[in-house]
Amino acid sequence: MSGFIKILLSLSCSGTFLIIILLLLKPLYKNKLSQKWQYYIWLVVIARLLLPFTTKYNILENISGQIYYIFIQTNEKENILKQDQHFPDKATSKNVKTSTPVANQKENNIKKQNNTINNNTTTRQIIKLLIENILLFLKKNIFYIWIITTVSLFIHKVTIYQCFTRYLKASQAEISSLNIWEQLGNMLEKLHIKTTVSIYTNSMVSSPLLIGFFHPCIILPSEEIQDIDLQNTIHHELIHFIHKDMFYKWLVQLTICIHWFNPFVYLIARETGRLCELSCDEEVIKKLDEKGKREYGNTLLNMANTEKKFKNSIVSVTLNEGKKLLKERLDKIMVFKRKTITHTCLSIALTLILCTTAATTGNANITKTGTKQINKENAYTQTKNSNNTTQQNKDTIDSLISKGRVIFDNGIYYILCNGVDVKDKSNGSVTDGCIGISLELKNGRYLSIAPIDIKKDLDGLTEYVERVCNNEIKKKNITKEEAGLMTGLAKKLEKGNGKIDEITDISIARQYKKYGITEKNNTFYYKNKRIRIFIDIRADQSFVRFSYDKKGTVNIKITRNKKGKISNVKSLSKKEADKYLT
Repeated sequence: MSGFIKILLSLSCSGTFLIIILLLLKPLYKNKLSQKWQYYIWLVVIARLLLPFTTKYNILENISGQIYYIFIQTNEKENILKQDQHFPDKATSKNVKTSTPVANQKENNIKKQNNTINNNTTTRQIIKLLIENILLFLKKNIFYIWIITTVSLFIHKVTIYQCFTRYLKASQAEISSLNIWEQLGNMLEKLHIKTTVSIYTNSMVSSPLLIGFFHPCIILPSEEIQDIDLQNTIHHELIHFIHKDMFYKWLVQLTICIHWFNPFVYLIARETGRLCELSCDEEVIKKLDEKGKREYGNTLLNMANTEKKFKNSIVSVTLNEGKKLLKERLDKIMVFKRKTITHTCLSIALTLILCTTAATTGNANITKTGTKQINKENAYTQTKNSNNTTQQNKDTIDSLISKGRVIFDNGIYYILCNGVDVKDKSNGSVTDGCIGISLELKNGRYLSIAPIDIKKDLDGLTEYVERVCNNEIKKKNITKEEAGLMTGLAKKLEKGNGKIDEITDISIARQYKKYGITEKNNTFYYKNKRIRIFIDIRADQSFVRFSYDKKGTVNIKITRNKKGKISNVKSLSKKEADKYLT
């Protein structure tokens, strides 16, 4: 869950970066590029907010890491950064007490100052403790807070839309005018729309609007509309249907529900709502002459005169959405000019730039960045060779695993360094569902990592191990190379969900030995007889081990109980063993 929140914060950060870019560039392209381009370019931002993809090069890695570090890792920061706070001690006087009023007054003043200091100190400690508890609660429950808020907002929006359409259907009336049906049919034929489109009147709506995703329905305020206004109105609403603006609006609302904590996403709804109407107007008037443009402008004015009786839903598409927007739409109609090839090339270039920016500001590795921030505040500097060192450490841990120098025993992964033998390692165990890491050094020295719960804390294992190792390096207890072995193993454990199949579990070998089963050079023996088919099966019928050795002479089957302990060891006939083999 913490990994999901990291990705969500990264996407939100990346989307915010694109929103800021578009808003800053708006004065440059507002009057030069088509309204249609300005409308659909926001889909790039929405895609960045919803789709967790990225390239290897990520320009927002540090920014998103900083946000995750500040918001999620505050408690860790408190433990690492030591803040010295000096408060005056309670004053004591060694002078001889006097009974003069001046001396008494001084003593009382000192006591009052001390009490004030103590009270202020206590208040600060209480506030600090309260803030820490709040941050700890948020850290533990942030996913549930997010999911509850997201689902609640989405259900709320769906409910509002359903109520809106229900009220419209309850008070709508059939169209009796043949002229309206004829105008609708002509426009459907002109725009090559084969979908059935319904049309009704409703005295409750403020202006013509379109509802419905797959079965579109045009709602008119009344049948008493002039022919040219009717033609322009139907044309406008059908363009909304062709552009799939209903789907676009719902996509925007879904984005807002997911990123409800980000104030910038609400700007997307404002901009796309405005551009939705402007791009639709542009599509309608691009084939009209000057007279047709004036008539279309008059249609917008005539529809604006309708008294508003019912508030339109945020996910409906309407002919008119306010006086301020109406003025802008009329201005755009008056100055409309067809875009040149230069404008088209500029649109393509800006689209490519924004898409490239979106691809390189994606799902940053926040955990890694947060760790860098902690190391920075601990005065550890990053060098140019850090990437090479990390790769060398990874190669080293892989090499040790291949040589059998990393073993698993009683829930703990042991890294055997500098020739340390298995019999010389430290002994320990962890509870079921947890894992530990122990770095075994010379002369009985070792560095052990506290048990990690696989289900709850595995996502932060690498970060936790790095933090412990950095402290041990500072104390000169281990070297950077030895720390690299531990972090390398931690990364493999995170990737393998707490398990690495290549590492030998010597606790299983000890179990086998109790029942006369031994292993030498990857060959198993049962009472000194070489095993042909060796089966170790759990209670749920999954295999702990299955091996086949054509040179073997006996077949052995081990069964385990629900707790994973061996319950039975028996020999199989060749016929029984061959069933497993086939």
